[in-house]
Amino acid sequence: MKTYILATVGTSLLTNLRKELGWPQDELPDPRKAVAFLKKRQPSERVCGAEINSINHLLQGQKTSVGTVEKPVEIHFLVSDTPEGEWSGRVLKLYFEGWPKDSVEKVGCTTVQRLQDADAQAFAHHGLRNLVKEAARLLADAQRRAPHALRLIDATGGYKAQISFATLLGQAFGVPVVYLFERFPHCIEMPPLPVSFDRSLWIEHYWLFKKLSDELCLPADQVRRSDVDDRLWQLLDHETVDGVECIALSPILEVMHQGFELRPPEALQEPPPSDGPPEQKLRINQAEMAHAPHDSRKCMERLARLPWVTRVENIRFVNTAQSKVKSGATEAVDEILVVYSDGNKGIEIKLSTTCRLQAQRQWCLEQLRRQLS
Repeated sequence: MKTYILATVGTSLLTNLRKELGWPQDELPDPRKAVAFLKKRQPSERVCGAEINSINHLLQGQKTSVGTVEKPVEIHFLVSDTPEGEWSGRVLKLYFEGWPKDSVEKVGCTTVQRLQDADAQAFAHHGLRNLVKEAARLLADAQRRAPHALRLIDATGGYKAQISFATLLGQAFGVPVVYLFERFPHCIEMPPLPVSFDRSLWIEHYWLFKKLSDELCLPADQVRRSDVDDRLWQLLDHETVDGVECIALSPILEVMHQGFELRPPEALQEPPPSDGPPEQKLRINQAEMAHAPHDSRKCMERLARLPWVTRVENIRFVNTAQSKVKSGATEAVDEILVVYSDGNKGIEIKLSTTCRLQAQRQWCLEQLRRQLS
C-alpha cells in the first residue's frame, strides 16, 4: 500500500537559504541552485526547512493511527499565492523528484489562489476557503486513483492559521494530520476523532452550501434570513463586493461542505421498491393547489416516480424561496418531509417510503438533496 502526502508549504526553506548562502532579501535565485545545495546536506538538517525535515521523517516509516507510511510515496505541495511561496514549491518539487522512484513516485505542486498575507481580508475570506477546496479536490482525486492508499496531511509548513484548518480538514475527511516541531525526533499526529458536524443540518441547507461553494458569494438579497438556521447564519461571512452586500461561506463552513461532499455516510442501504404505478401514489389536496408554487404538481409527480416512494401528499404552504430536504423534521423512519419552492413561495410535501432502517432513510435523503438542489 502506498502513501499520499498532502503538504502545506511555508517559506522557512527560503529564509534558511538566504541566511546560509548570503542571498539578498529581494532575490529569488534559480531553484536549481537551491536544489544543488540541498542535495549536499542531510534532509534532517534544519537548513533544509520544515517541509523537507518533516517529509524525511515520514519516509522513515512513520506510524499513524490509520497505518504506517509506506513507499512509494506520492507528494503534493500546496503553496501560498506569493513569489516566495511559488519559488519554495518549485524547489521542493525538483528536490523530491530527485529521490529514488521506489521512494517518491510522483510530486505535484498547486498554488492556492489569494492565500497570502498582504491582504488580511482576502486571506480570511478567500485564501483559507481556497485552501480547503484545493485540499478536498486533491484528497478526493488521490482516493479515486488509489482507494487503499494511506492519505495524510503534513501541516508543518505554511501560515500558522493553516495548522488549525489542516486539523479541521483531517476531521472532515477522516485523514491524520502530522506536524514536526523543531526539536522533536519524529512527527506528532493529530488523528481524526470520532466526531462530526451535523449532517442533517447540512442536508437541509445543501442548496445554500452548494451554491456558495460554486459561486463563492451571493448578493445578500438572494438569501432570505428565514431560510437559514441560526447556527449557520452566525458562521456565514458577510462582505461588500463592488458596493453590494454579499454572503459567502466561511472557511469553517467550506470545511463542513467539502467534508460531507467527499464522505457519504458509511451506513447507506437502498430501500426496496414500492408496488403500484406513480399516479396511485399521489394524494393531492386539490383545494390548495390553486395557490401552490408554480410547477408544484410536476414536482410531486416527479417524486412519485421514485421507486422507493409509496405516497406523496401536500401538507401546507411555507414562506421560502428554496427547495430543500427537511431531514430532521420527523423521526419516523418511513417518512421524509421536503419543501418545493418556485423561488418565491414553497409547499411542504410529505413522502411515505419503503424505508424500515435508518440506513435506508439516509440513502433516500442523499438522493433527494441532489434532486431538490
